[in-house]
Amino acid sequence: MASSPRPQLRPLTVIVTSLAILLTLGGLGYVVSGSIQFMATSADRMDDARALSAAKAALAALKKQLSATVRDNAYWDDAYESLENGGAKNWASENWGATTADYPLYDTALVVEPDGRSLVAFHKGVEFNDADVNSFFLGNLVDVIAAARRAGYAAETLPVAFVDTRDGIALIGAAAVQPSKHPAFDMNAAKVLVFAKLLSQSVVAEIAETYDIAGLTLSDDVGSESMLHADVLDIHNRDIARVTWPPAHPGSASYQQVRRTVVASGIILTALLAAVAICGAVFLRAILNSERAAQYEAKHDALTGLWNRAGCLERLDAALASNGGNHTTLHVLDLDGFKPVNDAWGHLVGDQLIKAVATRLLSNLPTTVTVARLGGDEFAVVDNTSALELGSSALSQSIIDTMATPFLIDGRIIEIGGSVGWACLDTKRQEGSELLRRADLALYRAKSLGRGIAVNYDPSLDEEAGRHSELEQELRRGLKANEISVVFQPLVEASTRRLSGVEALARWSSPIRGSVPPDVFIPVAEKAGLIDQLGLQVLRTALREGMRWHSIGIAVNVSPLQLRNPYFCRQVRDALAESGFDPARLTIEVTEGVFISNPGQAKRAFDGLRALGVKIALDDFGCGYASIGTLREFGFDSMKIDRSLVTGLSGDNNAGAVFQATVALANALSLPVTAEGIETEEQATAVRLSGCEKLQGYLFSKPVPASEITSRYFVSSSAQAS
Repeated sequence: MASSPRPQLRPLTVIVTSLAILLTLGGLGYVVSGSIQFMATSADRMDDARALSAAKAALAALKKQLSATVRDNAYWDDAYESLENGGAKNWASENWGATTADYPLYDTALVVEPDGRSLVAFHKGVEFNDADVNSFFLGNLVDVIAAARRAGYAAETLPVAFVDTRDGIALIGAAAVQPSKHPAFDMNAAKVLVFAKLLSQSVVAEIAETYDIAGLTLSDDVGSESMLHADVLDIHNRDIARVTWPPAHPGSASYQQVRRTVVASGIILTALLAAVAICGAVFLRAILNSERAAQYEAKHDALTGLWNRAGCLERLDAALASNGGNHTTLHVLDLDGFKPVNDAWGHLVGDQLIKAVATRLLSNLPTTVTVARLGGDEFAVVDNTSALELGSSALSQSIIDTMATPFLIDGRIIEIGGSVGWACLDTKRQEGSELLRRADLALYRAKSLGRGIAVNYDPSLDEEAGRHSELEQELRRGLKANEISVVFQPLVEASTRRLSGVEALARWSSPIRGSVPPDVFIPVAEKAGLIDQLGLQVLRTALREGMRWHSIGIAVNVSPLQLRNPYFCRQVRDALAESGFDPARLTIEVTEGVFISNPGQAKRAFDGLRALGVKIALDDFGCGYASIGTLREFGFDSMKIDRSLVTGLSGDNNAGAVFQATVALANALSLPVTAEGIETEEQATAVRLSGCEKLQGYLFSKPVPASEITSRYFVSSSAQAS
């Protein structure tokens, strides 16, 4: 009896079916795994391309930055005139050579004469001779100088390239020093300004951090085949070095995280398809979420979640492109009183306040506006619906009113305010950056007018900015031409009316504007970074003149910005040594602004001044931020009561009590008190009876030149003594 084939077919069927299932699942697993691997490889290539583009952009940005720095310094009338006149070497050393010690944009500066010799050459604050220059640049400087002369007069494109030096690869740029207007300017007879910056490890590390390129290094070769690189080119476009970095392989890293799940899922037969699909979906979602997160972080503020400056400009440009700018306004808000909050309670409370401001703006302003944080305590509001100026003005006022309500932060009631500058862009220049510039100008005007003010942009603001720039340039020239003079106002003993000291005051007689008030040119000096130079000139002059008046002290006013200069105490010490002036006779007067302008640095400066034997006085007390705690903390040697309290004695019944309380506070802290602004005998009597020890004001003398102080108070006594 023949056996039936069916029992034999069943195992075969099972085996074939099993193999078919296994092959099918294996094939599907292979296809899915291959797809994931492809996506990972593609992500790796995309990241490699991004990193390569970022590296090239970083090198280009360095060249562009140095080119702008060279152009600004070489295309400078003052520089051209100074180098063509006597004292060229000293001028170049002070303006370019000294800055190489710690200037972030270049560490090497030299001025090359037409014959190839160096007028000055400095590297990291150390002066070089011609032999040092040739040795340092390894003979590569000649081509750069020649390229600078070939560039032509007022050339926009300057020779900027990388060069091999004794200390390593450096970025170098050069331009002929030239005036702004000179039709017959001879490039071959011009002096050439050269700046260079060594690509040190710290510079490369900063590039890596800024452009998110991990492991970036500068080397002479490509390194291993797995390393990515970008060529560093010299003036002839020859590669002399490379920046190299290891690829990040974010796709491969993500693939390795899900690979075990994919392999393990292959064992679970029928569940494998779902597992593979899920893993693929998770992988793809991770990449998409990562990209979305990166895009979000690039355009949003991390603290508040609002749009940041880049995001705001992008939204603004999109709005301008969609409606031609006809209905778009930009309002820029700057918080009034935020810095004192930050200084008093710390950055944690300051951050909470910033978040509370963002929340309130979003809650109280129309939903049609876009709110952004531009940075620090500055916010922006973009409105695409306010077609009329009236509507934009109402929105600005609404922003100010929103800030008027106190904030409750960790049980603290914090009151701040806001100033707003806003602008509507005309249809001729439809760029978001232009609108932001105009709004910033309006905001600057609003801040100058006081707190809680909204100002609309007006073309006159551009004119005012131009005038301010002209005044700054005139002041800069005036400082060089010694146009700043010093006058002295006497301080007298309240009981005897005898001279006890003088206060040195700066005066500027401009050949163009005539007499410029101190309350005009001193803020300009502070904003332009000239206050250190101005203050040092006044101090040196005051000490030099004061050497003729051995029996009295001299008070010199100092800006809070000067106290932030880490070299301020050294400058005072050098000025005292140079003049031979007794430090015990010098009093540095500071205003209450030091309490909100980097108080930590101010305290360190005070300690340094006391170590020299110099006294410190608080000027204009009663009109600012000082409290008993801050007076004790800073430990002043004396106090000057603000003239506003003295003026009020003649017209306010309560002014006398306020004045006496102020003097009593000073006496309790053992601080001698000076009353300034004395103009009448009644005021002099009142402040003397209140306890003031010294008096100052027009009743005794207006500010006068040093010669008049000598003739009025010292010549007669000298004659009697003889």
